Amino acid sequence: MPENAHTPLPSSANLPETEGNSSPPRRLAPGTLLSGGRYKLDKLIASGGMGAVYRSIDTRFNRPCAVKEMLDEFHNESERTQAVEWFSREATLLLELNHPCIPRVRDFFAESGRHYLVMDFIDGHTLAEALDLEGNVVGINGARGVTEARARSWMRQVSSVLSYLHSQSPPIIFRDLKPSNIMVTGRDEIKLIDFGIARTFQSQRQATVIMTLGYAPPEQLHGMPEPRSDIYALGATMHRLLTRHDPANNKPGPFDFPSLRMLRPDISPAFDQIVMKCLAPQLHLRWSNAAELERALINLPPVTVAPPLLNAMGQGKDAASGSGQAISGGSGANLSPYATPVRPSSSSMTGPAATHITTALGHLSASRVEAAHDAVKWAHSLEPQNAIVHKIFGQVFARRTPPQPDLALQAYNRSLQINPADPEIHKLIGDVWFYLRQSPQQAIPAYSQSLRLNAQDFEAHDRLGQCFEKTQQIEPAIREYQEALKLAPAQPEILRLRLYFSLGQLAMRTNQWSLAEHAFVQVLILNAADSQARFLLSQVYEREGKLDDALRECGYVINGPMGNTPAVQQLFYSLKNRLGR
Repeated sequence: MPENAHTPLPSSANLPETEGNSSPPRRLAPGTLLSGGRYKLDKLIASGGMGAVYRSIDTRFNRPCAVKEMLDEFHNESERTQAVEWFSREATLLLELNHPCIPRVRDFFAESGRHYLVMDFIDGHTLAEALDLEGNVVGINGARGVTEARARSWMRQVSSVLSYLHSQSPPIIFRDLKPSNIMVTGRDEIKLIDFGIARTFQSQRQATVIMTLGYAPPEQLHGMPEPRSDIYALGATMHRLLTRHDPANNKPGPFDFPSLRMLRPDISPAFDQIVMKCLAPQLHLRWSNAAELERALINLPPVTVAPPLLNAMGQGKDAASGSGQAISGGSGANLSPYATPVRPSSSSMTGPAATHITTALGHLSASRVEAAHDAVKWAHSLEPQNAIVHKIFGQVFARRTPPQPDLALQAYNRSLQINPADPEIHKLIGDVWFYLRQSPQQAIPAYSQSLRLNAQDFEAHDRLGQCFEKTQQIEPAIREYQEALKLAPAQPEILRLRLYFSLGQLAMRTNQWSLAEHAFVQVLILNAADSQARFLLSQVYEREGKLDDALRECGYVINGPMGNTPAVQQLFYSLKNRLGR
């Protein structure tokens, strides 16, 4: 199995290595045909002491595959017998396994004193390479790693395949789980590789010691691996991907991992607890099995903290402000409403499609729309009546370039047929009408229904208020903005600025001067340099008869960037004349 489909060839890869004139070439040259011409070798992509892996073409189906070769160059018959046995065991094992995270074996044959295994070709990177490519989240004391969202998705998939392996009879223990033995494809799908190290579990019998120090728990070092040993190795793998901490350097003892949040404060406490529970040296303190671990990951709340990333100079900066809510209208930025994180109910993610749903959600959170579409299609094939599957389809169609609003509405409505009480689906339907169809009147019923089901949704109040404002329904717009502001303390400052500014303007239109005064004062508390809000406040004070306050505020404005504006000068001198100054 290739550890990286793009691994460069060694400088001598195209030249056959020999150990004498009579010895066969140690590595096969590109273009070599095997199995009666069916497999044409393309290039060497991995090699080791026992053999090699070649990217090849299956000429029967004209598709790439991986051909794994075991060399028959042993010094004695016992070594040869053991090696052939291990290789045959790997082939038999993989032929019988069927899981999305395990590459399928397609063929198995011997030729010219060598044994070959033909497998799916995995185009991607190992997680060790993924850490180098995207491990840019800044931590403390030199820690740096991937985002929590990525780690969750990968851990969820690995726990799923471990649950599958451990449920075999007898259980299959991978025994050498680590970043370099796990691949991730361009669709963010996890694949376990190097399955030759997997062995069936034999109770009370010491197995051949196959492990990597730092990733192996105490019982494995004593030659007694069991299914929970893989859970420990998974925890060590995630710890490495999130921090770059080398587990071989654990102090004071080899099993003493530093807490994730000591190195990565942005990691949520719940996820930190899950990973650190995997790393308990004592068996009984770990997760009892991989299925229990998988359920804990499924039930985690959504990631809401945007971690600091490395910029081009290697310094930390915020990757995003807030949790990705849409900002539209007023003087704020105009961001896509579909940046809002998906928040499915856990009850929709416990069935056979759970792995694909989790993968699709991870792709959506990283804006990999087409990869999310591929993943949710797999989920649909397993659970066509799952409401969250249709919700994800809707988000895929809404976020495509160009968007497909008709398909998005169809998907959302299908989700509502299955689960009509989901307030987020109603909100997403409103988003399609408001942002994609530019029809705020059509969006009003959807947002209103969303709020009937969840009156505490800041976004729905905000967007409904914008719809009312755009359709000249001023009093309902004021009401929704006020409701949104009650829920706004946890929202980014830019959102609160826009809301108060819009509320102040609407209050002025309806002669609600005290409300307008309060709104513009709040804008200036958040941003004292907002000259436009200060000028409007001076107008409000004038209408309220607070002429001294009006002159004071207008005086600040006339000495600022709006000082040459005719309306500002007219109000300023009018106030001075009225006050006799």
